[in-house]
Amino acid sequence: MKKIMTLSICMLVAATTFASSFASNLSSNFDRRKDMEITLTLDNVEAGQLLYIKDTKGVILYNKTFKTSGSVNNTFDFSTLPNGTYFFEHEKSNQIKVIPFNVKSGKVSYSDTKETIFKPVVKVKNNLVYLSKLELDKEDVTVTLSFENEYNSYKTIHTENFTNTANIQRVYNLSENVPGNYKVVIKANGREFAEYFSI
Repeated sequence: MKKIMTLSICMLVAATTFASSFASNLSSNFDRRKDMEITLTLDNVEAGQLLYIKDTKGVILYNKTFKTSGSVNNTFDFSTLPNGTYFFEHEKSNQIKVIPFNVKSGKVSYSDTKETIFKPVVKVKNNLVYLSKLELDKEDVTVTLSFENEYNSYKTIHTENFTNTANIQRVYNLSENVPGNYKVVIKANGREFAEYFSI
């Protein structure tokens, strides 16, 4: 009987130690996971706008289309992300808000630098193409206008480069004698924006 009591006490001590150790590890893991969470609050969100998470190479790791308007809170768990710099991109109709964040040694933090990229605006009326682009940092911008030929490929008909220009405003006149499909590509801010249209 004494042997059974001793064995039971030993097993109880072992079970208690295991449970205590497991609870300690579990608590530690939850604490570590909290360090890997980040909450992004966006104001003035409109339905149809987009949210991306990208790495430094521009690879999309996450995307979402907002279905409601107003203020939005999103909490993300980045415990599976390797160390590095990443970007939230909130894409609106006329601009992209870029919010960098860093993952380092099991912790996530916002970066101090935020950026607003103004998207080019292209409007077509009859045979006129109106282009406007705000470039407050005065970075280089290239505009290429192309026409779709009979081989279903686009042939460049006009290229224009802008340097040290904060507010680009252009009107391109396309001949009404050449109806068809056109494409305008604007390279700016390390990105490429394309608009397709027909006249």
